[in-house]
Amino acid sequence: MSDFLRTRASALRRFAARPGAPYLALALVLLALHAQFRLGTGDDPMYASILDNYTLWGFTEQHYYTWSARSLVEAALCVVEALPTVLWRVADPLLIALCAYLAARILGCEKNADAGWALAGLALCYDWTAMRTAGWVCTTLVFVWPLAAALAAAQPLVQARRGLRVPRWAYVPAALAAVYAANMEQLMAAMALCLLALLAHDAAARRKPAGFTWVLLAACAANAVYAVTCPGTAARAAGEATSWFIDFARRTFLENAQLGIASAMAGAVYERDVLFFLLCLGLAVAVWAHGQSWLLRAATAAGALAVLVLGVFGRQAVALVPKLAFFENAVTKYGVVHTATAWEPKRWLSFLLLLFVLAVCVVGLYAAIGHSRRAYFSIAALCAGFAARAMLGFSPTVWQSGARTGFFFGCACVYCAVNVWLSLAGCRRARLVWGASIALGAAWGVFHLIGA
Repeated sequence: MSDFLRTRASALRRFAARPGAPYLALALVLLALHAQFRLGTGDDPMYASILDNYTLWGFTEQHYYTWSARSLVEAALCVVEALPTVLWRVADPLLIALCAYLAARILGCEKNADAGWALAGLALCYDWTAMRTAGWVCTTLVFVWPLAAALAAAQPLVQARRGLRVPRWAYVPAALAAVYAANMEQLMAAMALCLLALLAHDAAARRKPAGFTWVLLAACAANAVYAVTCPGTAARAAGEATSWFIDFARRTFLENAQLGIASAMAGAVYERDVLFFLLCLGLAVAVWAHGQSWLLRAATAAGALAVLVLGVFGRQAVALVPKLAFFENAVTKYGVVHTATAWEPKRWLSFLLLLFVLAVCVVGLYAAIGHSRRAYFSIAALCAGFAARAMLGFSPTVWQSGARTGFFFGCACVYCAVNVWLSLAGCRRARLVWGASIALGAAWGVFHLIGA
């Protein structure tokens, strides 16, 4: 019996050491979870019946004039919703696993099994129940599938920048994927910011940008113009302001910017966001492992502790110390600091804590990863993901859209966390502590999805 167990354990170790094992395991776990999801909620029934009453072109044209500029995304949504749901139950988990693998290729760690397991674990730490808020199929088609297209579109650019040969034909599907991905406004903003950061890096390094960079940026710009000029965009904003934020039109730019920052960071700090906490924890662990100054150690530890107490275990902390409820309650429909509360010091305390945690993440990434391109692109990705969520401050549905609008911010956190993990090569104890935390977070994420 002992020989059998040793043989099985040895086989398991060999499997775990294979570069593709983490992504296969992630796909299998997600396949099992998708098999038990309860479908047919939110907007799914409506989109499932669209092609029974309209042609695809007729529906797209109507929505263009009355609702949304997401013509490509919603066209794909109508087609998938009309198919048997079993196809989505299979395709969606495979696409999520593909996203993880494509992200690993961008990170340059697709052959690193340890980094792959960290990436897969972090992917499971995201609160995927946010994807059911408008219906499982509908929400994933709007968020996850365009992300997969964006990551696929970036592959030729990544290969070209590494000096590898890219067949010319590969740029055509990549460009088409970029057009489809950028049709989702939040992703378009994140893509554009990342590409601009890439151009800024090349300019600083006096390096000629890859030509395909401009193609991807053009896809973002074209979708931005399409969204701004779309009649449905204005009609939807007016209708949603009447329904959800009646005085939205009277707000100033600074008020909306404050609202965007508050709504984005409050969801990460004052609510249970395990993935964001693990990023903060990883930064604290890495800063300590690399022997940074006591000030950086204290700042990153304080940031992680704030997220742990006020967010992950917020309910339990408030039950023990009721006054802690002030931090979350300070965030209202109008944000934290606005005209009516600008002279309340306690409100500023809550808002400044949110800004402190964000600043700690930015500085912590630089301190943890070191002075390198990897640190620069990590900070750029984090800021782009944050901006994709904060831009909702300029929409009357800033609160109504729910947690799903933080998806791309969560993806940026995964990207940054894997870069921090790579920086800990040789720090065995640090990886052990943080890796065990990621494993617990992944177990929580899977358990949280059972019965969803």
